[in-house]
Amino acid sequence: MMRRMAHARWSLIAVLVTGCGGASRTSGYQLEDIRLIETPAGHQWFHATSTCAQGPYEVEAAATGAKWGEDVDLRVITPRNLGLHAVLIVDGKELETKDGVFGAGGNVAGKPDNARCIADARERLVLGRTGGGGSGGPPGTPGTPGTLVRPPPDRPSVTPQLDLDTSVTVPDLGTVLLQFHLPERAPGTPLPRIRFRLWSVEPNDLEGVLFGWTHREWRPNVSEQQYEAHLRWKVEEARRADEQWRREHPPEAPRAGVVVKVDLERERRREEARRRREAAEAEHARRRTEFCASHPKDRGCWGAGGLEVHLDLKRRRDERDAYCAAHGEDARCWDDAEWSRRRAAWDDRRHAATAPPKPPDGPPPAALVEDVPPKLSAHADWRPGYWEWTSGRWVWLAGMWRVPDEDIASEQTTTAPAAPPPEKPEVAPAAPVQTAVWLAGFWQWNGTGWVWIAGSWQLPPQPQATWRAPEWQPRGRVHILIPGGWIRIGGRR
Repeated sequence: MMRRMAHARWSLIAVLVTGCGGASRTSGYQLEDIRLIETPAGHQWFHATSTCAQGPYEVEAAATGAKWGEDVDLRVITPRNLGLHAVLIVDGKELETKDGVFGAGGNVAGKPDNARCIADARERLVLGRTGGGGSGGPPGTPGTPGTLVRPPPDRPSVTPQLDLDTSVTVPDLGTVLLQFHLPERAPGTPLPRIRFRLWSVEPNDLEGVLFGWTHREWRPNVSEQQYEAHLRWKVEEARRADEQWRREHPPEAPRAGVVVKVDLERERRREEARRRREAAEAEHARRRTEFCASHPKDRGCWGAGGLEVHLDLKRRRDERDAYCAAHGEDARCWDDAEWSRRRAAWDDRRHAATAPPKPPDGPPPAALVEDVPPKLSAHADWRPGYWEWTSGRWVWLAGMWRVPDEDIASEQTTTAPAAPPPEKPEVAPAAPVQTAVWLAGFWQWNGTGWVWIAGSWQLPPQPQATWRAPEWQPRGRVHILIPGGWIRIGGRR
């Protein structure tokens, strides 16, 4: 019987396969070799227009509606570590998010390689600003209090900040950040809109970095007719296997209900015994009370010292209870439960004080447009502005010129043809935080005239640091700028 069944099964397989294109041993395929394989179907790559940037960027990928399914990957090609938040958005809904530090080999430990793009200890965020020179003046410089801080717009905006790059010809390069699988589709089903959003909390160094998407379609390694016949055969095999299992494992017959008989006489005897026991305990307590009332010296009734000492201890306990009711903060009055409650509250406050700052729940706003002021020294380096996440919100930290200490020592900083005008009077607003330090404004020469840089509040790079204001010193027929700076412990700048 089993031999006839096996012969019939292989006869059916031969009929299905031969009738749909002849995928048999003669064509080089066995049934177990028939499968779907990935086939590259397209890719696009982009580069950022700014060397130092944090996004947000958006890349839109195109689905083709492949019959047997398709995959779309978000990839990055980078020569250095990048800190990235990647979001998959399909038809306007965020389906998946991935964040971390990514390098040439994928997800890595450590920090992004972005030192050239973020502010150092001397360029930290200015937390407040006076009205004059707010948005109209040039960005600040190290040694100047002109770093501009703006609150974020009402809603973060996404701007097209990526340009198409055609230098990549091999699609499967770089690190895969996110992957979207579009399964088999029914005819007439609309194609989804697939977008990837990229952003970072701190600006990344994007020199030589490419973002892109790759598209792969799943196709059978045989003809369509052969693959469809193979699927029909698998369905039929699954159906036959299910029927065979049902024949070999018939359902169990339902168990008959169990009748529980209650022994009423036994329950009556138990209830009667319980009542007698309670009556005996009550009689014993009554007799003991009468005995203790007539024997005030009995240790078994009142403990050591008898009734007199017992009453004295009770009076002391009542006095303690009255005191603790009026002085609940006295630690001597706390029981174990109160100690546990207070320890839990102390732990909560300690954890809240030492917890890392709350991460942002979305990308920063689009970067603000900045006008780069004249170079302050021969070897000054420009650090672009960026959005910084602080105190639960985004604030704009404007770009700054980084003036090397060597330029200051060799007097290779900005020169002006004359002394600056008298300083403008300023009224410092309220300090935003207790540790902030007020830095008075000063005049800056922009090459053609004097520009007033308004005073501002700044955070010192370390608690003991003090601020040395910038000054213009005469040097023959010109005046030279000596940028201000923080004086650290030991007198070093």
